[in-house]
Amino acid sequence: MLRGLVRPGLAEDRRGTALVEFAAVAPVLIVLWLGSLQIEDGIACNRKVTVATRAIADLIAQNVSGTTTKGEIDSNLNATTMVLAPYDASRATIRVTQVYTDALLRTKVVWSRSLNGAALNANDTAVIPVGLRVQNSYMLFAEVTYNYKPPMNFGFIGPMKLGDNLFMLPRNSNKIDCTDC
Repeated sequence: MLRGLVRPGLAEDRRGTALVEFAAVAPVLIVLWLGSLQIEDGIACNRKVTVATRAIADLIAQNVSGTTTKGEIDSNLNATTMVLAPYDASRATIRVTQVYTDALLRTKVVWSRSLNGAALNANDTAVIPVGLRVQNSYMLFAEVTYNYKPPMNFGFIGPMKLGDNLFMLPRNSNKIDCTDC
C-alpha cells in the first residue's frame, strides 16, 4: 500500500544534500565571522593605544623652548585623544611624566600630568628599566591605558585593559621644565 507513495530511487536522490550540509555549517561560519570581527576590533583599538602613546611622548618631546606649562601639556593630552578615534576617549587614561636620573642612578619624578587619571607626585621614585638609566639625564615617560569593551560580545573577547608606555628623550633641550606643575 505504501509502494505508491514512495518514489522509486528516493534513497539515491542527493538533491538536498548541499542544503542540509549548509544548514549544519552556517551557524559555525557565522560565529567564526562575528568572532573575527570582534578580534579585529580589539587589535585595532590596541594599535590606537600604541599610536596615542607615541603621539603624546612626541608632542611633549618636540618642545623647542625647554619650558612648558600645565596648560600646554593639558592641551597636548587633549589633542592625543583625537588619535583614539573612533574609540571613546573617555575610557583612556593618558599620562606624561618627566623623570630625572641622578649621578647614583636613582630616578625621580620631576613633573607629571594626566588626563582621566592621576598624575605622579614630584620627587617620587620612578621605576625605569636599568638599561635606560643614564647619569644626570632627563626622560619623558608616556603611558596610555584604555578600558576596552567590545562593541558586540560573542564570548570571544570580553572587556579588557589595553595599555602601552614609552620612554623618550626631549629633542631640542636636555630637559623640559614645567613652570607651574
